[in-house]
Amino acid sequence: MNIFRILSSNDGSINEPNVSSFLAYLLDPGEDHGISGLLLQEILNDITGANKSFLDKIQYSNRITDLSKYSGYTINILPELSVNIEKQGKRRRRDIDIIVEIIDNKKNELLYSICLENKISDSSIIRDGLQLEEELLGLQNYYLESDLKPEIYFVYLTPTPSEISRDSFEKLNYDKKYHLYWDNHENSVFNKLLKIFNDEKQGLIDPINNQSSYLIKSFLSFIKTQFKSYIEEKREKLEKKNYGKPVIDLLKDFAATLDPSKVYEIDFLKNEFSDYVLEKTGIELIHSTRNVHISLSIVNEKNRGHYNVKRPDDDRKNIFFYSDDSRKRLRLFNPDFYTEVEVFYKGEDGIESVKAKEITWPDVKL
Repeated sequence: MNIFRILSSNDGSINEPNVSSFLAYLLDPGEDHGISGLLLQEILNDITGANKSFLDKIQYSNRITDLSKYSGYTINILPELSVNIEKQGKRRRRDIDIIVEIIDNKKNELLYSICLENKISDSSIIRDGLQLEEELLGLQNYYLESDLKPEIYFVYLTPTPSEISRDSFEKLNYDKKYHLYWDNHENSVFNKLLKIFNDEKQGLIDPINNQSSYLIKSFLSFIKTQFKSYIEEKREKLEKKNYGKPVIDLLKDFAATLDPSKVYEIDFLKNEFSDYVLEKTGIELIHSTRNVHISLSIVNEKNRGHYNVKRPDDDRKNIFFYSDDSRKRLRLFNPDFYTEVEVFYKGEDGIESVKAKEITWPDVKL
């Protein structure tokens, strides 16, 4: 049983604030998770690895010093901190996922503030967006108004190495920044947590209590599924068992047999797709399954977000688009040609859309 995947199974997803809240819990040395300040120290060591002069006030022998609750430092973890920025005469608010403040107890001085922006999906990264710049500016204003002068660092946490996340990170014109990943990278959060368990196994750190160990291992499993729920995995496994592969992949194969210059009636495509699946698998495709998959594959179908389309650049699911307002005819979708088409998906705030020309697409031609 994995509590994270169960909790996310109502609609097949879990939002970033939920994941950020649990990460904030793990970063706090004063919490009861059993790993003290180890995860926080591992992340801060990455920052100093990028530049030895970074965080120099809390280094000892070229490593981040002990930041446990028994150390000479107080760690304040501030989740969902709201900051304000002035832009074109208007005041705007930005919510920063996690702020880590490090205070020297002897001097009673706020030394550092680490701003952590979390993304669990590349779909929530807006191309040419100003989120990172605005959060940094808002945080700087926040401390100016409080008459505090900590050294500010920016950590950008994204799922795995990708072009869109790299571009977004590099666009931030600030020296004291670090790009961290959830998985598929040597210095990922996944590997850091795994290292903590390996160190425990070798007796290098104090034992982690059973309850915390189970909870964190469940979180590791959740990271490995790219934050997918049981519903998503179970559905795909069942479809693969019944039809040899997930139905969405069969639909993608079927679409490859169509003429991209033609307009097709939806009813015609439904019947043709059923015949295609029967011919390829020898099994009759359930009509409700067929209809759902065709609906979720239509990029300008507003309801596709309810079918767990969570990324506007999901090439696997972006197959068709409505060719006119009747919503009865379809064409094959090619983002290189149909740049003004709205692409709908399920974002953090519900059903969202973005024009095809505003999306950074994978290097795949349809």
